[in-house]
Amino acid sequence: MSRPTPQRNTLLTSPVSQLDFAARLAFFALAPWAILLVALLFPVTGTLLSIAAALIVFVAAETFRSWANRSRIIRLLVSRELQMAEFYRGRPQRPFVYYLFYPLLFPYWLTHRDARREFWYFKGYTAFGLIVLVGSAMVQYFRAWPPELGLRSFLPVLAVSLVVEALLVLWLLMPLATTVIRLHHTFRRRRLAVLLAVALISTSLGIARVLHRRDPIVSYATRYRVRARTATASARARAAQAQALHAAWRELYSDPRIVQGDGKVEGKPLDVAHEALETFYKHDEAYAFDLWASPRHRPKLLVVYFEARTGKPPIWLALRDAVETHDPKLLPKGAFAAMRQATQD
Repeated sequence: MSRPTPQRNTLLTSPVSQLDFAARLAFFALAPWAILLVALLFPVTGTLLSIAAALIVFVAAETFRSWANRSRIIRLLVSRELQMAEFYRGRPQRPFVYYLFYPLLFPYWLTHRDARREFWYFKGYTAFGLIVLVGSAMVQYFRAWPPELGLRSFLPVLAVSLVVEALLVLWLLMPLATTVIRLHHTFRRRRLAVLLAVALISTSLGIARVLHRRDPIVSYATRYRVRARTATASARARAAQAQALHAAWRELYSDPRIVQGDGKVEGKPLDVAHEALETFYKHDEAYAFDLWASPRHRPKLLVVYFEARTGKPPIWLALRDAVETHDPKLLPKGAFAAMRQATQD
């Protein structure tokens, strides 16, 4: 089989080539942030690994093809990736703008044969992939949803996760992957190295930003479960919140630095509050709750709260002078705005 002929470098002479590279450069700088955020909110790690594996097989297609000829197991594992390599080897790739707006071209790539095949290579599930998908969904369900929440609550969240996964592939991963394939296939290795370096720097900055947050980003499914579980068993939820408040109140004066400048409470009070919340909530749900105190020195008010961030009111309970209350009039002016701001830093 003949190898592709290297193409002449036109980056310094062609405005079209310059514009194309600039668009890809901007995308490689911004897309990792969006991918990182999606990965924190939804269970898409398997999809990211699948696309990464496909690119590795494409770049080293001849090696993997040789291995596949000697091993039925390897052939089974990489057959679709090798078919993908053959698909791109024999066809000119479409312009970058086509992949940038790929989801909006849905009627076209559903009806056009080559476009439909390309979509299937990226998004199509193998039988093994379907088994993994269904199996992981069932593990998530039995681990995190019962006894208060059943399949009726779980299935909408699963549907949203699958839609987000599809959009992740079509809107973010396809432009990245097809760029790597195009530049590797046309021997534009310097351009590829620059883009990969920009993506690596962008990803590192995004990870550093996440690690420097005081609170971890709470996933979509966890937020949904906190609200649904609280509504389903409100009396037990309030009892757990009250237990968390009283446990935290007993620890509140152990260290004057526990209450931050914005009122957020950390350290031992938050730890014991999370432990008390786990008497009702699942582990990740309990850790979605925060504590807020006022005033900062010698506080007289302590609030345990879950900031929903979906336009819905927060879930909260307060202790004012050691007395439980759910009356917002007894909270200081601007308390809810301060709590919301504290969870976003």
